[in-house]
Amino acid sequence: MTVAAAVGLLASAAYSSFPLQWVVGSRLSVIRSYVSELSVTGQPGALVFRVGDVIGGVGLVVLAAGLAASCVRGSRSAVAAVLALVVTGLGSAADGVWPMPCAPSADPVCRGLDRSSLTAQLAQTHTLTSLSEFTAAVIAAVLFGAVLLRSPGHHRLGLFTLAAGLAVGTLGLGEIVMVLTGSRVIGVPERVQVLLVSLFCAALSLHLLRRRRRAPASGGFSLRAG
Repeated sequence: MTVAAAVGLLASAAYSSFPLQWVVGSRLSVIRSYVSELSVTGQPGALVFRVGDVIGGVGLVVLAAGLAASCVRGSRSAVAAVLALVVTGLGSAADGVWPMPCAPSADPVCRGLDRSSLTAQLAQTHTLTSLSEFTAAVIAAVLFGAVLLRSPGHHRLGLFTLAAGLAVGTLGLGEIVMVLTGSRVIGVPERVQVLLVSLFCAALSLHLLRRRRRAPASGGFSLRAG
């Protein structure tokens, strides 16, 4: 399980690769641009961010497998949380394979198409993978938080994970409103949202690593079915 924990930490870092935009020389606005615009063909370092999405996604699937093998013992909520984390990882990997077709914050034509209708956005594969990814991330964090809160000795981790999930969900709803109203300041809340997903995944990775180093009897979130 040490390998799964290490891969999970790597995935958590790769998932939030957006700070590299300053390293690769991207001129996209942090305030106005989607994180996904960094992966658009023609943007500086686009391949770096696509690879980051894939590494982050595959790593989260590995982390989920490690959590399942080490911590899930008959709890339906824990099983559902693990499955949601798998979907989160697959969604991230899919984002890297199917990036946004253009950058609306930097391209007026693309911006016009992006705002033409909600149907036009939903017709993009990237939009569907991203929505699936973040919805699954919210579900995973909330369920893991609930499971951990019921597990002795994991109250703080449970509170943090639950709070992160609720915050990601709230930010996601806010972003939908911003998109529908044509707001141009979506970049900051989306980056906070991505960072929160990375943080709760990193927290789960550290939990798995600490559990591996303890005696088997010290327990994880192994609950009765419920």
